[in-house]
This record gives sequence, structure tokens and C-alpha cells, in this order.
Amino acid sequence: MIYLAFAAFVMMVLQSLLTYFQYRNYQKAVDSMREKGKLLGIGLRKGGFNLKGGSIVILGLDRDTKQIVDCKKLEGIAIWKRFEAITLYNGLSLKEVREIGIAEDYEINRRQREKAAYSLGALDKKRKKGALIQAIEALDKRLLSEATAKRYQEQRNAQREKSDETLTILAQ
Repeated sequence: MIYLAFAAFVMMVLQSLLTYFQYRNYQKAVDSMREKGKLLGIGLRKGGFNLKGGSIVILGLDRDTKQIVDCKKLEGIAIWKRFEAITLYNGLSLKEVREIGIAEDYEINRRQREKAAYSLGALDKKRKKGALIQAIEALDKRLLSEATAKRYQEQRNAQREKSDETLTILAQ
């Protein structure tokens, strides 16, 4: 009985150690792309019980050109795999990559997509959407929030200028 408890303890320690290495690999991939000043979109698809495993896609978007400049993908059982650079999407616009992502999502979720087509606003609690399409959705949300923040800042600046003009007129 004590051997069984010891074996369980060793397996827990081994799992913790492998999880730590997996996390470090993920963090290095994200940091290497973030250092270049790119806007990042990260998508994750869980593997479930199949042996193929899940996948993580990290897309790097250039804010000025709105084109994908870098992509890294981890696919399979993460303990054995590392992030690989994918050059297939480099230089493509977000719209072009979205079309590829929707096609990939259809292949992954064929039964589900035959019932209901892909929808941008559809919730995906089980993370069964393709990782690429999730990364694109993340970039869309980030671009929308940046545009909203920029618009808000411009409105605030216009209001301040207007109030400053009013104060100057009243002061005269």
C-alpha cells in the first residue's frame, strides 16, 4: 500500500514538472512574439480524448499594415511538442487568414458545422472551434477595443478643447 502511495506521489511530481516545462515553452513563444511589438491573437483548441491532441496558435499582426507577420503553432500532445514557426500565413491580411481559419474549423468540426455554420458571435464553451479561428477572433476583439479606446480619447480631447475655448471666452 505504501508503494502505491509513493508511486502516486512520484507521478504527481512528474506531472507538475512537465507542466512547468510546458508553461515555460508557451511563455517563451509569447514573449518572443511580443518583443517585436506585434498585436497578438492566441487561439486554443482542446484535444479531448483523441490521441491527436489539441492545438495552440499564436498570430502576430502588424498594426500598420494589418497583415500577419508571424505565426507559431503547437499541435499534438504538448509534452512532446514545441512551438513551430508557421510561414504559411505571413503577409496575408486578416480577412484571408479568416477564410483559411473557417475552412479549417469546418474540417475539425464537420458534424457540428453541417448543423450550424460558423458564427463569429457563437459561444464556444468547450473550445471546439479551430485554434486559428479563435486567434483571429482574439485579434478582431483587440483591434475593436483599440479603435474604441482611440475614438473615446479623441472625443475627450475634443471636449477638453471646447471647454478650454469656452473658459477663454468667458474670461475675456
